[in-house]
Amino acid sequence: MNARHNHFTSRLLVSLSVVLCAQAAYAQNLWEEGRNIAGTAQGAGTGQEADAYIGGKFTSGDFRSPSMGKTVWNAVAHAQAVSAYDDLYLAGDFGFDLAYGTQMMGSMFSDPGFYPVDMLEFTPGNKVKQTYSIGGGLAWKNSSAWTPGITVAFQGINYAKRKDLRHTTYRQDFEITPSVHYKADSFEAGLSVVLGKNSEFITAEQVGQAKAESYMAFLDKGMRYGTMQVWDGSGTHLNEPGVNRFPVKQYTYGAALQASFGGFLYADAEYLRTSGEVGEKGYTWFRFPGQSVSAKLIAAIHGDDMAHIIKAEYQWNAMENHETVTEKVTEGGVTTPRVYGSNLVYRHKDMSAGLSYQGAHKNGWNVAGGASLEHARDLGTLMYPFFDDDRSLHLRLNAGGSVVLGRFLIRANLTFIQKLGEHSHVVDFADDNLGLTSTPFRLQDWWDREQEAQDATRFILNAAVRYSFGSGIYLEAGCNWIHAFKVELISGNDRQTTFLKLGYNF
Repeated sequence: MNARHNHFTSRLLVSLSVVLCAQAAYAQNLWEEGRNIAGTAQGAGTGQEADAYIGGKFTSGDFRSPSMGKTVWNAVAHAQAVSAYDDLYLAGDFGFDLAYGTQMMGSMFSDPGFYPVDMLEFTPGNKVKQTYSIGGGLAWKNSSAWTPGITVAFQGINYAKRKDLRHTTYRQDFEITPSVHYKADSFEAGLSVVLGKNSEFITAEQVGQAKAESYMAFLDKGMRYGTMQVWDGSGTHLNEPGVNRFPVKQYTYGAALQASFGGFLYADAEYLRTSGEVGEKGYTWFRFPGQSVSAKLIAAIHGDDMAHIIKAEYQWNAMENHETVTEKVTEGGVTTPRVYGSNLVYRHKDMSAGLSYQGAHKNGWNVAGGASLEHARDLGTLMYPFFDDDRSLHLRLNAGGSVVLGRFLIRANLTFIQKLGEHSHVVDFADDNLGLTSTPFRLQDWWDREQEAQDATRFILNAAVRYSFGSGIYLEAGCNWIHAFKVELISGNDRQTTFLKLGYNF
């Protein structure tokens, strides 16, 4: 599970790698909707196809979280290829993204919100992030009813800020998915096992003397509750004796089942568990277990000129964050950490369910639309008996399509997001008889702005135009534009990302 605890930044921008809603192909292989490469290989036929491009992106606008750059420049290169033979199916991809952001502060993590903890600094400056990824898979199509396959994916990120408080962040993601596929006359079934690990660590430093007072850092333990102090204090864990960095790691393991009937009905279901911790060398400050369930059902109806695909999807995620009680014990001149127990300080759950339609004409034009409901609940219990219960429900609607006009391919998609009802937020004490009135420290300004952006009614427009020169060479330009309504705390209503890329399809 990508155990993202859904700060609004994880929902704010639509990735330009999928700049539009997924477009259905007239003869789409439904097994491509799952993670079983052996099933994809069975419906692939034979042949080779590859695509490579280089390009750039520019992002600006003030509808953003404090951790986002005022402007961001990206240079991107990507290549992917598929080779399908009678007995072997091969797929691979490679990507590189160099990003340069201005006036950035806030989260020191490369992907804010991915983990249930966060580390923030408060000096605006420029940041550079390098993201490189490589992956591939193969499946052996033999004479039996059983087809084995496997996919492997790796991603590495280097993230750095060179203005005090400086930090360097390194992240690695690795996932391996062995799969098997069984084919009968009108029925197909598959099984995939998912094993993964992601890790990230932050190294902070201050060069020279502080210009005014000492640089501060904030350790977020969930819902922007946590510890604010001098960056190298014991409460932030950025510079502990024996551990001079802030390390996080998480393991993922689970399985997915797939099935299809007669080429017109496909279904899959997946269950993943995660086990994460913050710390190393015996110093474990947090543990955060999680789990997720996802499922989809797809029906394909093929007419003489038009293919119709109807998809129903469901996803549920849950994660807890436990802060450990640790003491340094010295015996025989040797100091070691001793863990006495842990306290639940944060819990997150979210659920989404949606229905979508895609239509593809044999002449190349597509239409698509869908609706989904997204419910999220955050519960902060940093200091007993205090608790903070925050719940939200949002509706997401989208519609789009593509059309071919001569050498031009034009694509567009419009998404509308609206909060349903009132955002439920309760701050209270679980036991009034204790007589406690104090509350844990919260970075209230950041929390309020993030909540406003999450709840803001907004439109997201994605549009792109591709021109084909012939011989597989193309030039594509597009834009992602967000416009929010009734924003008061955030400094602007708009955010845009414009991209341009030159590619070769062969």
